[in-house]
Amino acid sequence: MTRTEHGLSYIDHPSIMHRVYPLVKLVWVVVVAIGLFIYREPMSGGVMLLVVLATATIFARVPLRTIILSSRLIFGLGLLLMVFHFFADPGAAVFRIGPLSITDGGLREGPVFFFRLSVVVLASFVLIWTTHPRDLMVSLSNAGIPYRFAFAVFLTMRFLPLIQREVNTVKSAHAIRGHAARSGVVRRIKLWQRYMFTVLVNGLRRAESTATAIESRGFGAYPDRTYLKRVEFRPTDVLLVLVFVVVQAALVYAERLSS
Repeated sequence: MTRTEHGLSYIDHPSIMHRVYPLVKLVWVVVVAIGLFIYREPMSGGVMLLVVLATATIFARVPLRTIILSSRLIFGLGLLLMVFHFFADPGAAVFRIGPLSITDGGLREGPVFFFRLSVVVLASFVLIWTTHPRDLMVSLSNAGIPYRFAFAVFLTMRFLPLIQREVNTVKSAHAIRGHAARSGVVRRIKLWQRYMFTVLVNGLRRAESTATAIESRGFGAYPDRTYLKRVEFRPTDVLLVLVFVVVQAALVYAERLSS
């Protein structure tokens, strides 16, 4: 597996999480997110982070290298949010950096927001790593969602790794020309503007060619659509959600006891 295949693409190998019904995994991500917004202590978020990491490495068999390579996106957003709350939350000033001050309220609430965002992003990545876009589209159609909307979700998941590969290609091209070697915040911002412009233009071209292809095949001409591969729901798949509901309830109960 190459570097461009990491991050936002489906990993094709057998695991327990791969066999779970796609909609159940989608509900699982929602359950994880709801629990994280209920927690009031950083310890609960840290425990949930470890549980989701164990789910990714043990039950989803996601390579640790893939998680590490994706950690900049997974934890980078959470760190930015945490630092923002260090300065933005009200409270007594603990440390000053020029006109800004880190408050005791920010030090208390910052880690909570870090875990909220980071764990939700990690759980969403587990969904992407273990769910084939076609299977998710079929399961959404089976749930009664019009297949046009299900196909939009399918295209989104298909385009994510393509966009990631496009960014890596543009960055490599700039590195070969020596642009990336030059340091400086302003220089890096200009480079990212070029990255985004190139990716946006190529994305519009790809979207136009995709729209032409599906129109030429008569997509949307009929109210119903048949699928070659069936995606079956198994009652045991619900255990994934039930286990995490129990874990969430236990963490909330532990917080109530300690308060």
